Amino acid sequence: MRLNRQLLRSKFVYTGFLLGVLVVLSILIFLQINRGNSYIELLSGHDWEYLSGATVTTSGVKIGPLNQAIIHQDGSKAQLNPPVNVRGPHLAFSGDFEIKASMQSMEDGASLQLYSQVPIIYDEWRQERPSLRVDVSGKSIESRIWDGNSSTPMDIRTYSVNLKGDTVINIKRQNGKIIIIANGVILGTMPDHNIFNDGTIWFGADGNDKGDGWLLRDLQARPLGNATMKVLDAPSLAVDHNDPSLLRNLADKLPRKLQIGTAISANPLFTDLRYQNIAMSQFNLITLESSLKAQFIHPAPNKYDFTDADNIIAMAEANGQTIHGHTLVFAKSNPSWMTDAPATNLEKIMTEHISGVVGHFKARIASWDVVNEPLSEKDEDYANGNLGLRQHFWEKAIGENYIDKAFIAARAADPAAKLYLNDYGIEHNGKRWDALVALLQRLKARSVPIDGVGFESHVYQTTDRIDPEILRSHIQTLVAMGLSIRISEIDVTGTDPHFQSDQYSGVLSVCISEPNCTSYTTWGISDLYGSTTISDRYPLLLGTSLLWDKDMKPKPAYTALQDVLKNSLTQL
Repeated sequence: MRLNRQLLRSKFVYTGFLLGVLVVLSILIFLQINRGNSYIELLSGHDWEYLSGATVTTSGVKIGPLNQAIIHQDGSKAQLNPPVNVRGPHLAFSGDFEIKASMQSMEDGASLQLYSQVPIIYDEWRQERPSLRVDVSGKSIESRIWDGNSSTPMDIRTYSVNLKGDTVINIKRQNGKIIIIANGVILGTMPDHNIFNDGTIWFGADGNDKGDGWLLRDLQARPLGNATMKVLDAPSLAVDHNDPSLLRNLADKLPRKLQIGTAISANPLFTDLRYQNIAMSQFNLITLESSLKAQFIHPAPNKYDFTDADNIIAMAEANGQTIHGHTLVFAKSNPSWMTDAPATNLEKIMTEHISGVVGHFKARIASWDVVNEPLSEKDEDYANGNLGLRQHFWEKAIGENYIDKAFIAARAADPAAKLYLNDYGIEHNGKRWDALVALLQRLKARSVPIDGVGFESHVYQTTDRIDPEILRSHIQTLVAMGLSIRISEIDVTGTDPHFQSDQYSGVLSVCISEPNCTSYTTWGISDLYGSTTISDRYPLLLGTSLLWDKDMKPKPAYTALQDVLKNSLTQL
């Protein structure tokens, strides 16, 4: 009997223990499910001050309307270029998710965009990668999907609403569908078209130029079901550049200061760590590829947007790099409000633009392409007594003196900055070279404050081949006129590694040997983001002109530049 009581007692104890374990496990599972599906805060504690058009306030983030547009190189069309918060929070996730945005004063138009892949700005066009944009107004909500195969959305859904005051928009991706919800009411669904399969989300926001902007009061995200999610912030600005074989470190060993530079695009700089590491470690001079062009930085008469340029410069400064500004006055890359302005207003517009931009970056940007590509592309502009100047809207309104006035305005805005005229094709003998020399002589005679000339040095086909000795003689001609020289935009198109290496290294050798050649800059880093990518073509047809290929692997031309720098040291 005693044994039976002991067995019974043991059974009660064991059963109680199992029940306790089950309760604890249930609580843990419940807590884990709740924790996995709780909202993640994306505004508070994260960087939103680096988003173009955004102002961080105590009530949230005020989104001012920018309505930036890119005019293609051939002037064919304007492509909207809404901003992306590449220096702010983004998501890494698997599975389904929900985004919740609390908006205020969005009746005149508010836009929130979720980018699976951040768009890339090539040479005056924007590659639209997979994204979802939700446009909200008082009367309608419109959702658009880009799948990365076109510059235009491939699916658009419009919902009629009546919204006033505070509005909460929920965007769910669930079971292959996008569900749009406003103030708790499901408006509709659309297929997700697999646009979020990469497992990342970057955020963009914009306003409507008919309004004063709107307030993003809160932004949250959460995984759904068994999904996972974490929030990431922008990487550190500083990159290690102590490897002695890096181009900048080899150049630093030369007896005179020679800057080795490249042109930088803002979006991959903050979203592709491979690109960032090369850009910040290999070079000691940075040119802003597009972020300082008028259509990006001055989108409306009384509106400047310095954000992208400031972001790039902040990273460059963190890595001890010098900044070159490109460009102040150019026939292309101008907003329509400039090109459509009355001719009588253009001199004032041009000089105020220069003063505003150069003044903002005073003492931070060491040198500028004040006037870019003033020489004409047309044969008739070199005949019948014509001077070979490009007949663009600045020249037609102001005459050749637009160049004088541009340099004078830039000198006044930052007396310490070096001021350059920049053009292509001047590495060769011929009418462009002759016209350049004649132009510079006229500028010198008028005491225009020009410090130097940029030789772009693009090689787009074998007929563009640069002869080092002709280049040397041209440099020496301009040096005799009291001018410094930059190799400003070199890239070499082609699949022949020997030709590419020969051209890159030959031009560098000339620059090293000519004391007044102050810098050598490549026009980009990787073919994946190169400006010779064919404009507005899907799928992408990438160029082949840069030192790193589309997989971010160095080409023989990169090794050839290292060898030139090393050999220059051994010959001292």
